Amino acid sequence: MKDTVIVLDDFLNMLPDAMVIVDSTGRIVFANTPVYGLLGYTPDELVDQPLECLIPKTYRTKHETHMGTFRNHGKPTSMSARPMVYGLDKSGGEIPISVSIANINLGGELYSIAVMHDSRDVQSEITHVTFQAETDVLTGIGNRLRLSQEMQTALEKSCPFSLLFLDLEKFKPFNDDYGHEVGDKVLRLVAKRLEALIRSKDLAVRLGGDEFVLLLEGLDDTKIIEQRAAAVFNSVTRPFHMGDLSSVIGVNIGGAIYPRDGESEGELLKVADQNMYQAKQAGIPYKMGK
Repeated sequence: MKDTVIVLDDFLNMLPDAMVIVDSTGRIVFANTPVYGLLGYTPDELVDQPLECLIPKTYRTKHETHMGTFRNHGKPTSMSARPMVYGLDKSGGEIPISVSIANINLGGELYSIAVMHDSRDVQSEITHVTFQAETDVLTGIGNRLRLSQEMQTALEKSCPFSLLFLDLEKFKPFNDDYGHEVGDKVLRLVAKRLEALIRSKDLAVRLGGDEFVLLLEGLDDTKIIEQRAAAVFNSVTRPFHMGDLSSVIGVNIGGAIYPRDGESEGELLKVADQNMYQAKQAGIPYKMGK
């Protein structure tokens, strides 16, 4: 193996991507020069080190299982055929990479070759596209997709949370009287007031039209949630001023608590929506019970 690498050394160091060769025990026997640009290690620093030094701790157990299977049964895979993964650089930072991997038998010994491509630009683009897909264009807060994803995450972890479902009162007549441009400004103002009330771990979204939802992480105490609903009501219904226009907008609020009121996204939104409607019918600011 050593003689083979010496012969190919110049070629392997000319590759644009980082590459390591690992023996059957999981130790690195070769690293090319581009490894330094990607992960901050010189090739000499990596030789004789276990491959796990390049794997974030969170993924090491899963990685070892996959590598064991790949050494025994794996076929070469291309970067486009593999999902984006993370490598651990010398400073301890996680670098998004895509990987091509293959097994090779040299002199009766099995080695694995991994070529690592820097995917930070791709990750940045994915993050940007994801942000756009999960953001309400008009108000800049989250949209239905973002709410769904956050709820699914909380449900999978069985983490308690609550929802406040908001419907702006008589917004359509207001929109008709003052025009859609003013109406849009009011919606943006409501979004800002909601964002100012929530904690960093909470979420404010616009479902569409004049409907908003707050996801309050970790809150399942009815009294505390009612206090939050009262604060939301008081903030949204404060008078607003836009040029010569001074007015107020009403709001009705319905709540739902996980797991008390349901165990799925659909059930919880339905209960919150029903409570909002009942609050509207009763002429009260908010309703938290089923």
